[in-house]
Amino acid sequence: MDTLKRLPDSELEVMLIIWNGEGKVSTSDIMQHLKKKKSVQLVQNSLNRLESKGFVKCEKIGRLNHYTPLVSLEAYRSQETASFLEKMYENSGSKLFAALIENNSLSEDDLQTIKAMLEKDEE
Repeated sequence: MDTLKRLPDSELEVMLIIWNGEGKVSTSDIMQHLKKKKSVQLVQNSLNRLESKGFVKCEKIGRLNHYTPLVSLEAYRSQETASFLEKMYENSGSKLFAALIENNSLSEDDLQTIKAMLEKDEE
């Protein structure tokens, strides 16, 4: 997989809306999801940067631009997770897991899900 550029939080927020959309997402749809937290100009700047980085494709339909993701959420999440694990936990999943447990970051449901995954892996 080609290395994707890391997205700043402002672009990631917009990208998450696009990933969660069904098909093409318009600028208007994005603004509705942001509930006036950002100006149209800031959102448009983020969209332009996302397009130049190869994360989205822009298509003008009528008067509105519509955006389609070119990078999947799974691919981006996988790369970010690997990078985070390497930088913060020296590529040690057990160190990450220990930190999550020490910080009480895992619910009982999370632990049960992880246990089920580990048991399934053993089969």
